[in-house]
Amino acid sequence: GLARTACTNFMMTPYVVTRYYRAPEVILGMGYKENVDIWSVGCIMGEMLKGSVLFQGTDHIDQWNKVIEQLGTPSAEFMKKLQPTVRNYVENRPKYPGLGFETLFPDWVFPADSERDKLKVSQARDLLSKMLVIDPDKRISVDDALQHPYIAVWYDPSEVEAPPPQIYDKQLEDREHTIEEDRKST
Repeated sequence: GLARTACTNFMMTPYVVTRYYRAPEVILGMGYKENVDIWSVGCIMGEMLKGSVLFQGTDHIDQWNKVIEQLGTPSAEFMKKLQPTVRNYVENRPKYPGLGFETLFPDWVFPADSERDKLKVSQARDLLSKMLVIDPDKRISVDDALQHPYIAVWYDPSEVEAPPPQIYDKQLEDREHTIEEDRKST
C-alpha cells in the first residue's frame, strides 16, 4: 500500500496501484494520502464478496466511468477540488445517481446462516459504504476503519503497537562457525 508514504515530500504518480483498485483521487490526478489504500481494500473486499472485480475499466477514463456508474456522480463540493481541465471533463460526463450499497452488495453475496450473521452483513455493508467513497476527505480513515464494528472483532492493538523485531546482525552470518555452534544458537 501507499500508507508508508505518508510524508509530504515524495513524488506522486498515477501508476501506483493496479487500475481496478485505483482510488478516484489517483485516477483524477489529485494527489493522495493514507486513505488511498482504504479505497483499494474496499475494492478487494467487494471483489471477494461478489466474486468479480467491482470497477473493471479498460483504461483510466473507462475506470472513472465504471466508478461513477456504480457509485454515482460526485458532488459539486468534490468537483471544486479538481484541476480545471479535469473538472471540465468530469462535469461533462453523463450524470449517474449511483446504486445503493444494498444493490451493489445484496444479501446473497454474504454467507448468512443466523441472526448474528445478518448483523455481520449489515456491518460489512456499512464498512464498504465508508471505504468506497469517491471523495477522499469523506472516506473512512485507517484508524476509524480499524475501530469499525466489522473489523474490531479481529483487531488487536498489541499486534500493531508491538515493539520492532530485533535488529538484524549480518555479522552473525559472515562469521565462520561449526555445525555444533549452529545447533546451539537455534
